[in-house]
Amino acid sequence: MQNIVALIYSSEYEESNYDSLCKVRPDYMLPFAGRYRIIDFALSNISNYNITSVVLYAGLNIRSTLDHVGNGRNWELNRRMGGLKIYPSIYNKMDSNSEIETYFSSMKFFEDSNREYVYITNPMYITKVDISDAYETMISENLDCLVFSKKVKDDYGFYLNRRIINLDEEGEAIGVGINLGLQDEIELFTGSILIKKSIFMDLLRYSIEKNNADTVLEAIFKYPKEIITGLYRSSSTLQVIQDTLSYYDANRKLLDRDYFNELFYENGMVYTKSKDEPSTEYTKDSVVKNSLIANGAIIQGHVEDSIIFRGVTVKKGAVVKNSIVFQGTIVGEGSILNNVITDKDTIIGDHIHLFGNRIHPFLTEKGEHIN
Repeated sequence: MQNIVALIYSSEYEESNYDSLCKVRPDYMLPFAGRYRIIDFALSNISNYNITSVVLYAGLNIRSTLDHVGNGRNWELNRRMGGLKIYPSIYNKMDSNSEIETYFSSMKFFEDSNREYVYITNPMYITKVDISDAYETMISENLDCLVFSKKVKDDYGFYLNRRIINLDEEGEAIGVGINLGLQDEIELFTGSILIKKSIFMDLLRYSIEKNNADTVLEAIFKYPKEIITGLYRSSSTLQVIQDTLSYYDANRKLLDRDYFNELFYENGMVYTKSKDEPSTEYTKDSVVKNSLIANGAIIQGHVEDSIIFRGVTVKKGAVVKNSIVFQGTIVGEGSILNNVITDKDTIIGDHIHLFGNRIHPFLTEKGEHIN
């Protein structure tokens, strides 16, 4: 796939949606599944289809991005030609920039690139899409643009306020809307677009000049010249993370072994930054039920229905249930955690009781000490 440049940008990010979780990191760098970060899925999917020119629009608080992603070596993107480029944010607190403005700020990159197609993806839509098949579809059908979507029934409102594709009577895409829960079945936008670079650059220039669109998806349907647009419907597993609750639910869903195996091992592997950690130690007093536990942990207490990251210590008599425990956390003797998310390096003293609920989990901040 040497004719494609990939753009990764969390274009819908609102820090306030994540309580304290994104004080020290962008949303796509949130820890996930015990030893991964959310960004790993987008980078791995791109790498698995041998796209070797990638731009990550990093946003604010990018120290963790630079530490985890680096030069892209773990995804084989550390190349002399092409490879991974990390663009810092052009955001300031007085004037936040739209997706269109963000891409337009790097127009020189697109002008100099010899790739003919642009693959745009939002890492907060966790899925695996067949980029190769989508590319072949574009070529065979002579399309200018391919919008990735999924036809879903949203009986429980998981996708309320998400962007949907409006269709005409023939099933052709005619515009963009917001899911208000009024339809039995929706054409959900799944965060990715494959588009000819020449069309993409025209859209950026026109949208900036007319100031009539904030997103590329919106710009496609507002451009006055005809853009031959198709839909690429995927049946792959999809998780959309947009706030603390959806993040909590997406992690807890991984406790279903079949779902975990589908997400991580089918249609390509998921790669992450490697760390040398010893195996997790379970003492004779420990009890573990239906939990995902990374390496390097010490489990002396009771862990149930929880996600435990690297280097966590759960001391004797402690109980951790329905919780997500980030790297380096220490849970003291006799303490109880239920529906809790602890940020990295949290230290919880002995006999402390922390409770949240499934709608509002209790959160600690990075490095917080609770005694």
